[in-house]
This record gives sequence, C-alpha cells and structure tokens, in this order.
Amino acid sequence: MRTLYLLSALPGSGKSTWARRFKENHNHVYVVSSDEIRIELFGRADDFSNEELTWSTFLQRIHFYGEQDEEANVIADSTNLTNYFREYYRLKTPEFDKHILVVFDIPLEDVFAQNRMRKKEKIVPDEAMRKMAAQYEPLSQETADGFDEVIRVGPDFIAEELRRQKEKAGR
Repeated sequence: MRTLYLLSALPGSGKSTWARRFKENHNHVYVVSSDEIRIELFGRADDFSNEELTWSTFLQRIHFYGEQDEEANVIADSTNLTNYFREYYRLKTPEFDKHILVVFDIPLEDVFAQNRMRKKEKIVPDEAMRKMAAQYEPLSQETADGFDEVIRVGPDFIAEELRRQKEKAGR
C-alpha cells in the first residue's frame, strides 16, 4: 500500500525530526523535504530564488517514489500552512492508496525557541516566522475529511534541549 504522509506546521515545529524518527521505525520510507531540495539545487535551505523549480521538484519526487514502490511511505516535509496546500497535495497525488495528514500542535513560543536551536543555515528569521504564523490556518473539518487519517503531534513533541530548559525554569 502506497501512503503519503503530508506534514503541516511552522518551521521549527519538529517536522523533520518526526520524519527521521518515522523512517527509523518503518520500511520503504522516502522523505521529500523542501529544505533539502533547496540545498541540493541552490546550496542553501534559505535560498528562495526559484520556488517554481523547488516545488515542481518536490511534487515530482513525491510522484516518483509513489510510482516506484508499491509499499512506499512517502513523507512530504514542508510547511503546508493552509488548507489549500493540504488539499492540493492530497489531490495531486492519486497514485497513493492512503493520504495521512500530520498536523503539529506545538505552542508558538516552543516553535520559536526550537527554530533558534536549528543549524544556522536552517534558522528562519523571527519576522518571517511571525508572517508564517499569521498565515497558518487551523485544519478545517472539510480538509480533514478528505484525508484517510489525521495524526496530531502534540505539545510534548519538543526538543530534549528545550524540555530541559523548561524544566530548569520551572515551566
């Protein structure tokens, strides 16, 4: 069975960590990351000079893995902040037998803190983070109903370093 896992969250929410952990515990897993595609094509995750190429490559790779492996578990690792994009990738990938949406419900203060803990080249400036947070749409029931399953990753899914900081501060 071909399954697409579409991740949906702000940068720094733990999408790539979730994908890596999933891959460690499952077979036939292919992670398609918009950041990794930018690094491959342009040398930097924060190079947005040719988004058309980035996103066409992103979708092309999702299709490739879904068509090549009958047991593929493809993880689409990008923000997908709006219901439009969540539905777009579900509708554009009919080769998958199952579509699962993975929504990260991480408190905004933790997302900002984790973003600052990322490798230098992956840190998103606070102003850009605020703009993306303003663009974020809660998952609509209509969009959720289009997926075979919705997985919600809760506020406990935070970096161990952040967890220790919060415990030290008594939060």
